Amino acid sequence: MMNDDIDKLRRLVIALGLPHTDMALFGITCPYCGKSDRIRKLEPPQTMDGGLGEQDKALYAALWQRLAPGHGGLGVCKFCHNPLGLTDRHHAQPLE
Repeated sequence: MMNDDIDKLRRLVIALGLPHTDMALFGITCPYCGKSDRIRKLEPPQTMDGGLGEQDKALYAALWQRLAPGHGGLGVCKFCHNPLGLTDRHHAQPLE
């Protein structure tokens, strides 16, 4: 179930060009590919006013709710396109 949610989030991020704010989080290394200049923080669904259709926004909110607990937020590596859990200590960890 979790892997299915991670794949859905990955596809949604790519299809919608998320995050809408393209600001790199420097000093955080991707646990998948090792890049440290490509991590972007995904916006929480409640802050996504425009740019998403109702269906996409509902799916994004549901995925966020299932995947984000236990993490400080969600992010994505824009090099390998893997979703990541971001900790409060500014570290990225796999969602698996």
